[in-house]
Amino acid sequence: MREGSTGTVLAVCLSPRGGIPKYPQEQVSVGPHGVEGDYHCGAFRVSSRTGQRLPNLRQVSVCAQEVYDELETTLGVRIPPGGFSENVLVQGLGDLSDLQPGDLLRFSSGVVLEVTGQNVPCANLMVYHPLVPRLVYGRRGVVAIVRTPGALRAGDTVEVVPASQRAVRP
Repeated sequence: MREGSTGTVLAVCLSPRGGIPKYPQEQVSVGPHGVEGDYHCGAFRVSSRTGQRLPNLRQVSVCAQEVYDELETTLGVRIPPGGFSENVLVQGLGDLSDLQPGDLLRFSSGVVLEVTGQNVPCANLMVYHPLVPRLVYGRRGVVAIVRTPGALRAGDTVEVVPASQRAVRP
């Protein structure tokens, strides 16, 4: 992925329950704390390890179709949109492994997300194949917080604004 890269939203997904999958929708409303109606939406989350209440830095998750395509080629498994429990499935930005905390994802609809980190694969992904978590480590996509709420739908475009450019382009 290069600075200023542009991709396309292939699917927007949500699920009121945790786990996988999330389910494709025609459109989702992104509120100030995530995709409205989604399990991961909220200002706070509870740590699965400690039970402690923490600020939610995982309000929205974004995955890349390029990773799904590679898994189909390598393992012969097809991952459906929402299959990695992502809210947004994009294409054209590579595998998202080079996105860093502070980078922005600016959508044509006006929604802006700030990347907070890479999304670590969990054992739930073995439902597709036992090797999936290992093969997608560092490439499961990113998690983000909402900077500008709005609506998202398939067909929207998305641009990466590197953190280093934020002072120049708010």
